[in-house]
Amino acid sequence: MQIDTKHPTYIHLPHIAFESVEDQEKVRLLGFEKWKSKEVTAEAESLGKRFIGEIESAYIPVVSVRWVNDQVEFGLFAEEGLEKGSCVGEYTGIIRKNDRRYLEPLNNYCYTYPVLDEIGREYVIDATKGNLTRFINHSYTPNLQPIHVFYEGFFHLIFLAMRQIKKGEQLSYNYGKSYWYLRDKPSDI
Repeated sequence: MQIDTKHPTYIHLPHIAFESVEDQEKVRLLGFEKWKSKEVTAEAESLGKRFIGEIESAYIPVVSVRWVNDQVEFGLFAEEGLEKGSCVGEYTGIIRKNDRRYLEPLNNYCYTYPVLDEIGREYVIDATKGNLTRFINHSYTPNLQPIHVFYEGFFHLIFLAMRQIKKGEQLSYNYGKSYWYLRDKPSDI
């Protein structure tokens, strides 16, 4: 694993984390509530069981973080070939309520976490402190598919290869329309 030392604030969190033990237990219980009410798909549960080894071991294939350009900044690149359907890692960070910390200043490293707080807002995975997957950039022609999988009360956001990925390719996924409401429209990578 190579990390470009130009990036000033990289902090590595190999697994999802919480701001407190109380928050962790609350999110786990909310996850089990969704499971009991059949809101967790069979696919999310099946993929959670299939990829729990990769999640628990904090698996990420051999990759490098490289400077892309002034607009995009850094990107994550495959340093080995990746098979279609393979797990390319979990998006990790602090799972927390989606409050003003997301907007002031605008946080580009938050991804929705599929449970709701007491006023109906989705929690987020804040990867400001996360693993290398936070460097996966947006593309309208992505090679990765993000998917929430479920295991023992928790959702885990993993990336699956949509096709075979060659050594040297930049890893990407489509961030979706809502990401761009508060940001300049992207140039495709």
